[in-house]
Amino acid sequence: MKLKLLAFLTLFFHFTLGQTQEPWHNHKNYKEEIIKSIKENSEFNYNNSIISPQKNNTSSLPVTKSSNFQFINGINIAWVNYGRDIGKESNGTEYHPDLTTFSNIMDQVVNAGGDVIRWWYHTNGSTNPVFDTNNDFVAPNPTFFATDLIAILDLAASKGLKIQICLWSFDMLKGSQWNVNSSRNKKIITQDAYLQAYLNNALLPLVNTVGNHSGLYAWEIFNEPEGMTLQYASGWPDFTDRVTMTNIQWMINKTTAAIKTAQPNVKVTNGALGFITAIDNSSNGFINEYTDQKLIAAGGQTNGTLDYYNLHYYNWAGTNGSPFHNDYSAMNLDKPTVIAEYYPIDTFGVTASNLGTTLLQRGWDGSLVWSWTDKPWNEIEPVLLNLSSFLSISSFANQNELNLYPNPVKDRITITGLVTNTTIEIYDLMGKKILTKTASLNHDSIDLSYLSKGIYVLFLKNDSQTRGIKISKE
Repeated sequence: MKLKLLAFLTLFFHFTLGQTQEPWHNHKNYKEEIIKSIKENSEFNYNNSIISPQKNNTSSLPVTKSSNFQFINGINIAWVNYGRDIGKESNGTEYHPDLTTFSNIMDQVVNAGGDVIRWWYHTNGSTNPVFDTNNDFVAPNPTFFATDLIAILDLAASKGLKIQICLWSFDMLKGSQWNVNSSRNKKIITQDAYLQAYLNNALLPLVNTVGNHSGLYAWEIFNEPEGMTLQYASGWPDFTDRVTMTNIQWMINKTTAAIKTAQPNVKVTNGALGFITAIDNSSNGFINEYTDQKLIAAGGQTNGTLDYYNLHYYNWAGTNGSPFHNDYSAMNLDKPTVIAEYYPIDTFGVTASNLGTTLLQRGWDGSLVWSWTDKPWNEIEPVLLNLSSFLSISSFANQNELNLYPNPVKDRITITGLVTNTTIEIYDLMGKKILTKTASLNHDSIDLSYLSKGIYVLFLKNDSQTRGIKISKE
């Protein structure tokens, strides 16, 4: 009898370790809770001085930023039902996306001129992926996981939008959240056999089903994974397990390599906490944890590197860590960088409605406002509308062949792959038209030597379509 009781207790603790049975909630104040915990951690109390470019030359990384990376303008959903947009509980309860709500959100974004939405998929592992409860390995996806995801992507594509799918959040190690088994999730980040089971049974079947879907913008491995470490987030509450940055870099490298091996034409990124973990600047205590060198050193896969960076900003970082107060060109970054989370609020002298255009002016590569879940639309919309006055979400004829170089430009800029009789217009960021001309051939070369240094927007227009391209004048 004692042996049976011992066996029962062993199984009970195996299945419940790190997993709370507290009632589930939709985390309406999710980001405010995180910001509060960061502000209470003295490690992140930066002053509000501007980073000096002279102090920022600590990286030897060459700037190889692609001139074909187009500025993106959009929002974070980031979920309709936290951890439950697509999922299945161990008791068989299924969760399917509320496509009506998704559609309404997408319509708002399109009407405001946006083109990309960031949305969370696994989130915390509470209902997705599914696990074999006998051994903690990820089990094969239920068929509806792929069907439901394709439905979201189809909906986005039908409206001219693309989705950046964020796979995991640091919440995966918060066993305090409903139905989260943190010890089981940790194995995916730290042990090869468990990661391979996740890749083979859950992620790669999904990646191959999605392929290069017209509604897919990119796969994102983590949302702020630094939160799972003691190095960067020792003061963050409610974690029942922790990992190291090396563990995180290892998983990013392995997972990215698996995605790119399966689908070489899709983009992969990762969401960094802020300048603190995405910028090399020793004077300010910043370090880029996601360079090619670091990811490859951790995981060994040469193709397991990011296509572009995602960087988040909240006012706990002051102006020292602000993309609204510091130029991309001063940051020694080697990839395009999207500012993928920030609140649509007045920010140290930059008015809320001008945040997106400020990112454009300072040379960053995209703006994704946080978020539909906890900010009213009338605060988010002006940011998108201001940006869309410069940038069009429309596709452009022959865009696969379209090329514009050099960018940044000193003297002349050349455009190839044009449709004959395309109108070319250039505007400054105040909306003043600098140049207009019509291309009589499928290529053109334009003298820009007379322009002052700064950011401009070049529009290409034909009878039915318009495309805006950000150009930088040196």
